[in-house]
Amino acid sequence: MDQSLDDVWAEFEDLFGQARQTLATLKEPQPAHVVQASVNSLFRTTHTLKGMAGMLGFPSFSKAAHRMEDIFDLMRKGRLRSTDSLVETLEAGILALESGVAGLRRGRSEPEDYLQSLRRQLGELEALARPAEGASQDLTSLIDLPPEVLKALSEYEHTRVTALLMSGMPIHGVKVCLDFATFDERLRVFSEALGSFGELISTLPWDVPGDREGLAFLLMTACPVLDPAQLPALEGELLGTDLLADPARVPTSLRDEGQAQPVEVPTPEPQAVVAPVASSQAQEVEILRLPAHRVEALEARLMAVGQLRDEASLLLRRTHQAHDDRPMALMGHIEDGLLDVQKSLLQMRMVKVESLFSRIEPMVKSLSRDTGKPVKLTFQGGDLELERSILGKLTEPFLHMVRNAVDHGLETPSERAALGKSETGSLRISAAQRGRNLRFDIRDDGRGFNLERIEIRGLELGLLKAGEVHTPERLHRLTLEPGFSTQDTASQLSGRGVGMDVVRAEIEALGGEVHLSSEARRGSLIRLSLPLSRAVVSCLKVRSAGQGFGIPLGSVVRVQAGRAVCRGGDQVLVLGRSLPLESLQACLGLPEPDGQRAFVVLSQQGAAARSVEVALGVDEIVGRGEVLLRSLPELAHAAGIMGGSLQEEGILWVLDPDAILGLAMDSLMRRVARV
Repeated sequence: MDQSLDDVWAEFEDLFGQARQTLATLKEPQPAHVVQASVNSLFRTTHTLKGMAGMLGFPSFSKAAHRMEDIFDLMRKGRLRSTDSLVETLEAGILALESGVAGLRRGRSEPEDYLQSLRRQLGELEALARPAEGASQDLTSLIDLPPEVLKALSEYEHTRVTALLMSGMPIHGVKVCLDFATFDERLRVFSEALGSFGELISTLPWDVPGDREGLAFLLMTACPVLDPAQLPALEGELLGTDLLADPARVPTSLRDEGQAQPVEVPTPEPQAVVAPVASSQAQEVEILRLPAHRVEALEARLMAVGQLRDEASLLLRRTHQAHDDRPMALMGHIEDGLLDVQKSLLQMRMVKVESLFSRIEPMVKSLSRDTGKPVKLTFQGGDLELERSILGKLTEPFLHMVRNAVDHGLETPSERAALGKSETGSLRISAAQRGRNLRFDIRDDGRGFNLERIEIRGLELGLLKAGEVHTPERLHRLTLEPGFSTQDTASQLSGRGVGMDVVRAEIEALGGEVHLSSEARRGSLIRLSLPLSRAVVSCLKVRSAGQGFGIPLGSVVRVQAGRAVCRGGDQVLVLGRSLPLESLQACLGLPEPDGQRAFVVLSQQGAAARSVEVALGVDEIVGRGEVLLRSLPELAHAAGIMGGSLQEEGILWVLDPDAILGLAMDSLMRRVARV
């Protein structure tokens, strides 16, 4: 696909992200005006998607986006209420469009109907929103305004007035007269303030009083109570406020009809209303899109400046005068500033894994409904961050594996009941950082891989040799081979093994690995491991054998130093406990020192029952600080090292705590074996 379209794909991605976030707000109880603002935002988003697709020449996508736009239009006109099932359908629709864009970006041809799997649900929604014969109502005539003013209201504004009055919400009018020079800015201030009190329905021109100059407006607002003292009016701007329509004037017969489908209108305190509006305004922050090569060039320039900083710092230390600490303090500020800029640049590339999880949840709900399999979905590690480019390449393989897990991994409720399981299947998705890798686990408690069938199929395809012993690891790995499948016919949703070779290719292209394991009738685990390319890590800095090392603080339990000399294989007393000690040099295969007076207690992360703790002997404890970590290609298989960071003393090698613990235990076992 043309590289010049990168900005367009980025805009698509931003629009889908906004749509997912806005839909998430509809899952929780919200004031009526916040719900309306969210629906209006979704309507605008899908309208923009439709226009972009039309300009790019994707008619099927444009048609599908137009249908979603129509659904949001029905919601904003009050003809469809926001319910859990409605939001689930809308989420599935947005996900279908988003998956479609991912396919277009990869050069795939357009499907005839992006929303084919949702035809029934969308049809039911459209039928539900269609008013019964003679049931259409318009209560605009209840507004206490001249008929010529009411004629200026749009069809949408008519429907909002009717829906709000039927729900019992009063409609107020605020008349203002604004100066010619600043009327646009002041009108925006009034509109935002009234939007925080309730729903701003319309802004209409109004007659300027004879003794005034400027432009006058009538702002029609729906809110429980309107206090003029809370309006941000400057002296002389506010002409007055009126109750334009009282819901008590709605005929009793119509109110009774409206009660069949009540619309809840909370009346919170003013302070409670402000928070949701502030969050919605936060989404309007201007977004600047920069080509990746510009960011990379800036990072390279910062690296060069960092090297100059290090040279200047070394020179300054050599010529440092004891009575003047200002140059060193100034250099410290420069170092902190450079690290902050590097961290900011890194954050520009990063996105939370939660954005991937938000795409999975609606898909699983849709699959659960379509397959008749109840699924309990849980996520862990959504706050973990990784580069946006990696997440974008990871999304499609991830969604494919989740579809596999639900469609073929989990049993039907009757099958699960016969096996003594809960009728609701479990799907757990987690993300975590393990040393130099980002690890994603997809676990289900379903039937597991059928290894016997995999072996038979492998023999049929000539991928296995008869008479050999085929380990479970080999059989699981076989499902990742191109074209391998145990299914006789392809499923509409997925196929266990179909496309898994593509998943492997995608992950390996990112420098990662795919690991599969399962247990019959107990479930399956798919683990993806991706190398950590760059990150800012809080480290304890130490020195051993004349080299600087960084130990991630999350694994450090205690730091201890004293007069006693310790050697590898000794036992040291830490808070009343005796722990084995091994020197860092021995772990890394370097010549061992005669003795050391300092050590760092490390604890293995994620241990099931008891954490494994080892004292790691070092020559010197330097201090702590944040370092910009880079995963260097030459360290891809270096045991115990997960990356490096350029420092003024040279390269600081950042240790992989889990790997170092493993190396320490191996070294200690060898010492015992030699005894």
